[in-house]
Amino acid sequence: MRNLEDGASVGVMNGSIRGVRSTNRSNASESCKSWLQASFILTGSCCELAFVDTRFSMRFSLTFVSLLSSVFVCSTAAADAVSQAALASSASASSVTTSAVSTTNTSASATTSTTSSSQPTATSTQDINLIRDRRLTSIISGLSGSSNEIAGWLSSLDSDGKWPDVNYATGCAAQRANWPARDHWARLLTMAGAWHGGLPGVSEYVKDASLESAILLGMRWWFDRDFTNPACLDNGGSASCPCNSTETLLWNTNWYSNVIGVPQLVVDVCLIMGTDILSEADENHCMLMSTRSYGAFARHASYMTGANILDVAKIGIDAGLLSSNESFVADAYSKIHQELAVKDGIMVDGIRSDGSFGQHGGLLYNGNYGTVYSNDVMDLELAAAGTEFSAGSASKTALANLFDGDKWMIVYNAINGVLHWDFSVLPRFISFPVIDGQATADIGMNLTAVEELGNEWMSSTLTEFGTSLKDNNLTHANAGNLTGNRMFYANDYMVHRGKEYVTTLKMFSSRTKNTECTNSENPFGFHLSDGVLYTYLNGNEYEDIAAAWDWNLIPGITVDYNATLLSCSSSQFNGLQAFVGGVSDGQVGLAAMRYLNPATKSLSWQKVWFFLEDDVQHVMVANISSKTNAPVYSVLDQKRYVGPLVVDEYEKVGSMTGARSLWHGNVGYVLDPQESTSISFSVEEKRGNWSSIGISTQPPADVTLFTAWLKHDSLNMSSSYTAFPGADLDTFRSKSRQFSLQSAQNGAQVSAIYDQAHETVFAVFWSESGGSTELDVSKYSEAHFLSITANGNIALIYDQRTNFITVSDPSQTLTAVEITFVFTRGEKEVRTKSLVVAFPTGGLAGSSVFQRI
Repeated sequence: MRNLEDGASVGVMNGSIRGVRSTNRSNASESCKSWLQASFILTGSCCELAFVDTRFSMRFSLTFVSLLSSVFVCSTAAADAVSQAALASSASASSVTTSAVSTTNTSASATTSTTSSSQPTATSTQDINLIRDRRLTSIISGLSGSSNEIAGWLSSLDSDGKWPDVNYATGCAAQRANWPARDHWARLLTMAGAWHGGLPGVSEYVKDASLESAILLGMRWWFDRDFTNPACLDNGGSASCPCNSTETLLWNTNWYSNVIGVPQLVVDVCLIMGTDILSEADENHCMLMSTRSYGAFARHASYMTGANILDVAKIGIDAGLLSSNESFVADAYSKIHQELAVKDGIMVDGIRSDGSFGQHGGLLYNGNYGTVYSNDVMDLELAAAGTEFSAGSASKTALANLFDGDKWMIVYNAINGVLHWDFSVLPRFISFPVIDGQATADIGMNLTAVEELGNEWMSSTLTEFGTSLKDNNLTHANAGNLTGNRMFYANDYMVHRGKEYVTTLKMFSSRTKNTECTNSENPFGFHLSDGVLYTYLNGNEYEDIAAAWDWNLIPGITVDYNATLLSCSSSQFNGLQAFVGGVSDGQVGLAAMRYLNPATKSLSWQKVWFFLEDDVQHVMVANISSKTNAPVYSVLDQKRYVGPLVVDEYEKVGSMTGARSLWHGNVGYVLDPQESTSISFSVEEKRGNWSSIGISTQPPADVTLFTAWLKHDSLNMSSSYTAFPGADLDTFRSKSRQFSLQSAQNGAQVSAIYDQAHETVFAVFWSESGGSTELDVSKYSEAHFLSITANGNIALIYDQRTNFITVSDPSQTLTAVEITFVFTRGEKEVRTKSLVVAFPTGGLAGSSVFQRI
């Protein structure tokens, strides 16, 4: 379930206009002209349009008209139900709003449609009927409700058609996110599912007359109070839709409620009840609300990107099914297939070439928005399977690409057997506890449906995604038993998965954003992309702790403690540095981040995370500069305390500073013996209020937290540490004594290490002009050295065992780089090899390139 964002009637006809008439005949020409000139205008004259369309030929009394590119969407209200006084009042209201509406498109050319014919065929009619049946099954199967709940709703619904326990606060007085009044339609939808049949455990309500009457009563109560000012659709609270303490019509200042949240519930209730039960006025208002939403396409609303496009198109499909309008259905499916593609621009919303998903212009959102996107596609493509409306090969490939990325971002809570998204792909939703049923609750995806669509499309990516994640007998967090390393270069994110753990790293750059605070959710999340490093072993390490944790000690970050004001109004920033990214050969990788605090400009640093073979991770921090007196920390972790805690070989409790090694929760840390930095840690009982970080009303969170960090006393000194995730205490002791890692350089120009056990070099050249590093790669008694020189800023992995290099440009600015390798034995040069590596551009910029030397 996605929480709300910050965020005309009977259908779309491809037929020609046969006539335009007005009940106010003297003003017919001018009033109808104004409808066609405006992209969304409320008028006072009651016009009728008759369409030449044998599939759906009828006249409509119009209060809303939206010109959708070249498709007319007409919103109806029955003329016999609208008095002349109401029409006059509506005309008066419209005079305030129409002047603010741009007159953009006055032509009526043909639109792109999934179907090539404007006339219905036996096949298209059969397809519409088949899709409608499948959609009904899908909608009802997604509902849950008990006989006791339905009986309670029936008994408490008052004679007007509303519930006393639903908060119907409207307009500016209403809660922006998760509008409580939406519960009215959520209840009606469950009741409609019970009335229709197919909802388990409530068979006594199938076609029940009392339930039917209650549903219609509830629908009509809302319809009678639906807003009539079009500005309130997505401009509520402005001068064109002002706040009013006596407001009685139902709208929300959050556009999402008016465009998606409520209309989707409305059209689904209407579709379930069907035209045989709905009155003409009921059906007209169902279509009014649906097509009013669909008009966002024609108005090119700024929020019509990514998951929002699919949500609105889904409303259009259901409205087309309700009205048996094949052209409407075809147009909505075409919108979906246009969106279901890989997007290559910087900060664009939707599926990216690396399998990540963007929303809100620069935020990584495979969870929540990406989930909604995927679920919409699955619902609608399973419904369209085998029909003329099904997706083409390009759309199928794009969705497979998204699921191929998704599988790296999912972890398993081995304590309760639930799959979850990594918190770094849920930006502001970290502010919700699991019990609220938001994006932190689970992955929100029907794995059987994923498999079913995979089978239908013959996509092994989808079928394997569904089957691999169904194993609920795991004892660790690695859902799907996926191992290796993957860099998501479009959204500055790396994932490294070991046999029994998952580590994720979130950075941000001048191409991405750090986080968001919307609807008062996540006000303290400024640091959520500052190199945040989560390590999941049991899968519950970070669950339900955000209300209590220290937002200045988020796992993995380097921070000038408490030197940046954390507030909703100053939480979201674009990064200031381009050199952020990583290189991966699929098994190992490194990520590099150059950082400058975008809010204060007071702290800067360079940091590299090396993800090596055999579950070893090494972190280097260098070139730290701070303009404040605040202490500078590099955080090892902040998570639930599970005990025991072993420090420098001894078990400890409480807090301590000055440690050189530490083990807790099957993760061990050791410091470089050549450096003076030490580890500090604390174990404390913390309490936090969910209401302080969002809109959750759950009681305070009480949790015992383990926190460990390094303090950078001398900022001109570089620091490093090595982590061993997924290691029990004995394994940690053994590995920490035996691992062989050469730290060649850790400075402003180059960061480089040599993994001696696996004969692999990892290097970052920070400068735009490149640099050089020399490593001791001796295998036996005779000395062997390797010098690597690059003429540009790159990240590199060189595996001596295979003689392959893997290279990337984290800055995403280079087209090529020249790299020279000089091998020496003793003091004698043995071999020199120079090569030019060409980098991909466009949507693949920042990705890794493989080449033999």
